[in-house]
Amino acid sequence: MYRYLKKIIIFLITLIVLVFFTLTIINTKNNLDVKSNQIEFLENSLNKKKSQIKNIHSKLISKNINLEDLVFSEGIIFAKRSDKKLKIFSKQFILSEYSSDDIIFAKHPSASSSAYLEKYKDHIFLITATGQITFSDIQNLEIEKFKMKTIRSNIKEIINYSDFYTSSPFGIKDVLIDDDKIYISYVNELKKDCFNTGILAADINYKFLDFYKFFNNDECIKKNDKFFETNKNDKLVPHQAGGRMISINNNIILTVGEYRLRILAQDENSYFGKIISINKLSGKYKILSKGHRNPQGLYFNKQTNQLLSTEHGPSGGDEINVINLHNKDKILNYGWPVASYGNHYFEEKNDNRLELSPLKKSHKENGFIEPIKYFVPSVGISQIIGIPNDFFETKSQQFIVGTMGTAKKLKDGMLSLYVFEYDENDNKILKDVLIPIKSRVRDIIYLSKEKLVIMFLETNSTIGILKKG
Repeated sequence: MYRYLKKIIIFLITLIVLVFFTLTIINTKNNLDVKSNQIEFLENSLNKKKSQIKNIHSKLISKNINLEDLVFSEGIIFAKRSDKKLKIFSKQFILSEYSSDDIIFAKHPSASSSAYLEKYKDHIFLITATGQITFSDIQNLEIEKFKMKTIRSNIKEIINYSDFYTSSPFGIKDVLIDDDKIYISYVNELKKDCFNTGILAADINYKFLDFYKFFNNDECIKKNDKFFETNKNDKLVPHQAGGRMISINNNIILTVGEYRLRILAQDENSYFGKIISINKLSGKYKILSKGHRNPQGLYFNKQTNQLLSTEHGPSGGDEINVINLHNKDKILNYGWPVASYGNHYFEEKNDNRLELSPLKKSHKENGFIEPIKYFVPSVGISQIIGIPNDFFETKSQQFIVGTMGTAKKLKDGMLSLYVFEYDENDNKILKDVLIPIKSRVRDIIYLSKEKLVIMFLETNSTIGILKKG
């Protein structure tokens, strides 16, 4: 009896050891596969930047011009790089990518360039972060190689501080074309070392765009503001400028970040940390909502009279918010910096910043409006657009949100498309999915006639075209 029992115990121990080693090998292989994919991704990014630098260097030498002039001197050539098959809500789609070595300025160290997209008649417009304005026929987007032609402008004469063209926190923040006018939001140096978010405008002209200051608020934040002097670990952050624009009737809706001066987000005497409505005729603005950190995306739902906005949180806490425009007289409050599902980057418990920005986790319990979706950890949220139900072949409208971030955090939802269906009656998301595409999504537009989703993917200076497979 003892002999049989001993054999059974030995057998069980051997089986457990074999299972353990098998699972370890599988897990190790999976981890290696993930790391291998990340290494490959990073290598491709680095190689892309090398080719980009080589291309820029050759142009500077051959044309005998400086870097700043090169930004505006030429068109931008895109060439087809790849086709990727994607499955979204059980439907097949193709993401075609067209990359370029001609764009030289990025808004983030993980990107090779940054740009924004807009549609005007039969043309697609692409505006780089340094203010190069280019366009191409929409029909050219699906050929193997195409060129975005440059339109000359007076941007350099209006925006003449050097950091705009050489430092990533500054630059263009969005582009909007409406009523035959082009609007560009940007980080404006109102006076020496004092910044805000402004808008330039010009009548559409393919030969020359004569911009003027459409919106130029007289409030700005100084680099040496007393708040930053008191809180030595904080500083002015133009990355948190907001700048997203849409048009509703006779108004331009603009998001304005708080530039890291958090307390202004709750101050109704300040336009920082707000979403505002600017009258096209008078240039005067009113506050629609407050309590925002850095709103990155805007979409207007005409059927429900609602704005959908996306917003960067701190360490975690990216949000998707719904702003109901039916109550025109009330300023809606979304909680920042009192409430957030993220955490501060700093951890000192005795830090006096915690008194001003405690980041309480519930919005509703503290008198604020809850987001319909928040992300912990952060996904680096960007633009949001509404998609007609015939694109995804669903019963209701879907929404696409871009994410940014880095390759190191692919598993957290960065470098992805977030697709969801929203029920406005119950104010909740019915279903959603994250689709990794391994690139930072800076901007997204939808071409209804062509049924194409167009994106600027800034990791490798790429135009991405999403269509049914």
